[in-house]
Order: sequence, then structure tokens, then C-alpha cells
Amino acid sequence: MKRRAIARAAGITSVALLATIPAVASALPKGPPSPLTNPAAIEDLAADAYTWGVAPEFVYRFLKYNALRTAPVNMLGGKGTQAAAWNNLATNAGDASVLYLNSMLDLSGRRYPASQNGGTKELVLTVPPSANNYYVVNVLDSFINSTGSIGTRTTPSSKRQTYLIVGPTSKYANKRTVRIGRTVFRVMPQDTALGWMLIRIRADSLVESSNPASVNSVDQRVVKRFALNTLAQYQRNGYRPIYPTTTSYPPNNAQIQRSQKWANAPTQATAFMAQLGQSLAQSPMPSRTTGIGNTPLRLLPAWVVPQSNAKKLYQNPSWGQARQLRLLRPLGLTAQGWKVPRNWGSAQLSALQSGYEKGDAGITDLSTAVGATPTSNYWSFLNDNIGTYPNNLLGYAFRAVIVQEGGSANVPLDAVYAQINQTAGTTATQMVGDNSYSMTFTPPPAAGSPLPANGSIPPTVNDSSGNPKGFWSVHLYQTDPTESKAPYLTQASVLNLAYSQANQTVVSTDPSADTITVNMPTWGGAPIASTPIFFGTGASAYGLKANTPYYVATAPTTSGSGSATTYTFKVSATWQQPLSPGNVPIQGPDGTPANMVDIQAGSGTLQWGPIQPVSQLGSQQITSNQLKKNADGSITLWIGPTLPAGAPATNWLPSPSQAYYQQVYGKAGMPTNIRPLLRIYYPTPGSNTAPSILPPPNGSMQSTWVPPAVTKIG
Repeated sequence: MKRRAIARAAGITSVALLATIPAVASALPKGPPSPLTNPAAIEDLAADAYTWGVAPEFVYRFLKYNALRTAPVNMLGGKGTQAAAWNNLATNAGDASVLYLNSMLDLSGRRYPASQNGGTKELVLTVPPSANNYYVVNVLDSFINSTGSIGTRTTPSSKRQTYLIVGPTSKYANKRTVRIGRTVFRVMPQDTALGWMLIRIRADSLVESSNPASVNSVDQRVVKRFALNTLAQYQRNGYRPIYPTTTSYPPNNAQIQRSQKWANAPTQATAFMAQLGQSLAQSPMPSRTTGIGNTPLRLLPAWVVPQSNAKKLYQNPSWGQARQLRLLRPLGLTAQGWKVPRNWGSAQLSALQSGYEKGDAGITDLSTAVGATPTSNYWSFLNDNIGTYPNNLLGYAFRAVIVQEGGSANVPLDAVYAQINQTAGTTATQMVGDNSYSMTFTPPPAAGSPLPANGSIPPTVNDSSGNPKGFWSVHLYQTDPTESKAPYLTQASVLNLAYSQANQTVVSTDPSADTITVNMPTWGGAPIASTPIFFGTGASAYGLKANTPYYVATAPTTSGSGSATTYTFKVSATWQQPLSPGNVPIQGPDGTPANMVDIQAGSGTLQWGPIQPVSQLGSQQITSNQLKKNADGSITLWIGPTLPAGAPATNWLPSPSQAYYQQVYGKAGMPTNIRPLLRIYYPTPGSNTAPSILPPPNGSMQSTWVPPAVTKIG
């Protein structure tokens, strides 16, 4: 149970939590008396309130968090030169197969002093060509319903495009396109004032920077061609986009401290209800006719996502929840916010807390069980009623699962995520980083083969060369039930050096200061404290071990300018990331160096290079001919704390082990539960006759393709 785990880890017992209730109750705003005072009934209704309300509470809280840590509201944030492999500031559950741009949206017209794009109801989104540069712009409302999908699948183009993202009270909200001045805008209506835009741009983090698919190349060609401006800014600039000079906004210490309040879901039900109430007050649910509600589906623009189970008319996906909100009114929750009923006492607030924990526990249990059966090889995935959710109990439960698993999801036509926690569906087969595992993807089956296809290469929409127009990849995460921001890419991903090269010459060393000086690396951008590096030729002469991970231990000092810029820093043998209350390393650039390196007064050439961490492997490594195939054309991926015997290093996903954590943190007993996650972007549409992870139209089975079995080695 996640929040009980948080409380235990923080040294707070359930008794202690309940003991705080009288003090908390006295500080809460009081509302009208409630007809509901029976504790058992309050507990049941509070569990329903958690399931229904976790999505809008998350979006409200995540906006607060991201405005302090990633980018101001209504502005693009993300570090284009850095894939989510070692650390990642763009979003939860980072994906190293893409580069991210992220923006939390407020289209109410509310002012945000810290944002140059605040105080608007209209934003102009400019996007680069998408026909040959895969990306998907996922626009979500405050209930994490996908309202828009812009990119390669829905709006392929050979030139830049411009969209007007409008809030529900904008004068353009009921338009599908609109001419303003010299520009015809495609209108992307939002049904709620608060929202979220997450842009994923395919990039191969494991190829040389000169490769057109590399992180550096894609950053220059694609990432830097996105712009987000207010309509007024766009007009003042002659109806041309203003491209951002940066999308990286490193937080200062004050922002980091303030952000901690919003980092995790509250432990107390009263705090959760207060945040949920704020979300509803600032971002009301839409009506049936808000924006383009009631538009016939045949007239719906390609970039607007139909609501779940749409038949003839487009309805705003978050319309239709008023009845559920009325049912929660006895808890003090209304569209204007939340106030504790004035006739409640400690018994009722204790029941509210118990119900909150009960709802959370139920969603946690559901998230590990959905679809995990022998017929799915114990992989769990949702490929229907996800991305946009039916306004019923099942829909609310599914969207709550998605919030817990990482925040939001694309619609299945854009992407399906499959995860596996237990190789045979039992606690005894829980995957842990101390063990080694394998999974084998076989060649695509011949046409007409029996369905479902079991364990073949994931079926995707492909280009004329047979390569996916999107991508598929297997990521390795470490789970953490105490953290809303989990799961995390594992720190151990730096152990695989198969995709890295120590082929750059160190400019100089200073043994008296224990520093090295280097030029700008050819991959990964400028070094920062925590950047993993390694050394090759000449390492031993300077007291270093060749082909061993090290870390930039101090913020580099720079000298020179342009291509002549140099970076001087100390080196450490280990890097200690912050630990969650559950003792899991938290993905990100924060942390401290340990085991500082004593640089020796050596002589001769010293070669170095940044490490390209291997946290994912998939179709992009097949396209670049880096994954090694078996004799029959199949591809085996290996997971383990060390390279399994006989496995090619190019096919290895390193996992965190007790021994590794003991070496880095000097602590025994740190958790090592792991979760492989398979992403398939732009999957083959559902078919009655061909493999697909999407359900077939005839409804004969859950999907016509299932991921391969994961086998423990030894």
C-alpha cells in the first residue's frame, strides 16, 4: 500500500497519522454539514474519491512541480541534448528512445508572473515537418484525457505546421480552423483550463553524433524547430514563430525546496482533497457543448482525439462526470473546491484517511494485475479505454492506474506500453536486479500464421525500407512504491560501455588539484556534475582504470569560447543519487560524488569519452545494425547485474544489484525490484488476420500479438 509505505519509511505510523487528525481538523476550512457521518460509509466513498480524483489532483500538483523544476507554465521545457538515460528532467518514467519537450498548460487567462506565456487563453504551437521525423505531440486535459495527437501518424507533413491551442473560454474554442490575420490556424481545443502537453521526438541515444538519428542531430534538426508562443506574441512578431533560446531552466535552490511540497502525492487524505478541490475550482469540467462538443465524428479534425467509445458525435472527454462529482458531495467536495463538513469529528476524518488508503491500495493492486496472465506471458498492458477514458467506474480506475504508473498515456493508436513484474505471475517470480533474465524476439511470422503471434518482433507501421515509422523499445526500470515520480531508469545503466567510445584526448591534467581538462564531447552536450565518463588509452599512467565508469564530480569551470571551450573538473569513482524513503536511487542530476579520484602525474596520451548509458534497447538499434541477431534471425535481450555468459554486450540491459548498491552507497539491503517496460509507438492497427498489440475489430481476443516470455537464467 503506497501511502502506508511512505508513512513507514518516514517513521510515521498509522497511529501517529491518526493522532494528528484533531490538529489538522482545526486548521481546515469548514463547509456545510454533511448528511453522511457513518464512518464505514465515509471510508467507502473516500476510496471512490481517490479513484476518481487522483488524475485531476495529479495534473494540478504536477503543474506546480514542473513550474518550479522544468519550465514556467505555458512554456516548453526539456533538455534536447540529453536523452533520459542517466538523468532526465523532462517527465516521469523517462524514455531514452526519445527526446522530450514538456509544457504544463493553463489556458484560463490566469496570470503567472514567472512565465512570459502566462495570462492567455490561446497558445500558438509551431511544429516541424513530421513525415520523416517521427514525433507525437500528446495534448491532455486536467483529467489526463488525450484531447489531441499531432505528428507523424495523424498529421504527416513535409513543412512546418501551426496550431492554435485554445482554452474552453477562448472565443476560438468552437472552431476547427480559424483565419487570424495572414495565418490559417488549425485549432486544438482544450475542454479544461488546466492541461499538459508532452512531446516525444524519436532519437537514437546509442549512435554517434554524426548519425542523422543521433540525439545531437535530432536536437538540431527537430527539437529546436518547436515553438510555443501566445497568440499576441505571434502576431507582434509578424505572424511568425518565436523559437525559444533555451528549453532548459535549471532550478535554483529556493525553487528546489519549494518544489518538494508538490513532488509526491500527499500522505494525508485532507491534503489530497484540498488539492483535488483546487484543481476542480481552477479547471472546471466542461459542458456537453464546450468548444467543439457535439461535432459529428466525420467532421472531426485528424489532430483531435475522439472520446472513448465515440460513435457518431464528438463529446468532450471530461464531460459526463458531473454525476460522479455529485455522489462525492457528502465528503465536502464540489466544483468550487473542498471543505470539511462542519459536523465531522475525528471519527469521520479517520474514516476519510482509511478510505483514501483503501482506494490507493486497490489501484496499486489493479496496476500489477491488469492483463497479466499466462496467455500474455505475464505482461500487463492496456490497449483499449486508455489515453482517453470512459466516464464510468472502470474508466476512472484505469486512468488512476496510469497516474500511478507514470502520469499519462497516449491513445493506443499512438502507443501501447506493456510491463512485466513477475515472470510467472507469482510473488516468488518477482523480477529483481540480482538475477539475470532473457527474452527473445523471433522474426515476424508468415502471412496467415495462427494468431496470436507469440514473441515475434513487435508489429509496427513501417516505412518503405521496412523500418518502423515510430519505434519499439524495452526499458529497464526500478520500481518504488513510495514515490509518485517512480519508476526510475536504473543507475546501473552506465555499466554497459558497448555503445560508448573513449576516443577523445584529455587536454590536460592537474595532479595538484586532481582535475582534468577536456574539450566539448561529441555526444551528450557539455559535461555537468553527475555526467558518467570513462577512460581508455593511457588510463593507468594517471592512476585510473580503463573501461570503468567514473563521474564528473564538480561543476566544470569553463575557459575559452565556441568550439575552443574547455571544461575542467574533478572526477569521482562513484556518484550517489538521492534516495527515496524506500531507499531507491532517484533518477536525476542531483546527488553527491563519492570516492574522489587522486589524479596521478602521468605522461602520454589519455583518452576519455562520455558514457552512453544503456537503459533501453529496441528497433532503433536494429535499424542501426547494433543489436546482434541469433543464427535464426531472432534477437535476444539480456537483463542482469553483469553481462551473462555468452551474451553480446550490445544486447545487455544492466540491472541494479545488492552488490552494486553496496559498492556505491555502502548500504546493505537496498531494494532491487525491477520492471521491464515495452513501448510500441505507432503499432500496427488492430487486425483480424495480422499480428497487432491492439485488439482485433472482431473482438475475438485481447490482442493478436503478445510479448515474449521472460526467462530467468540459472
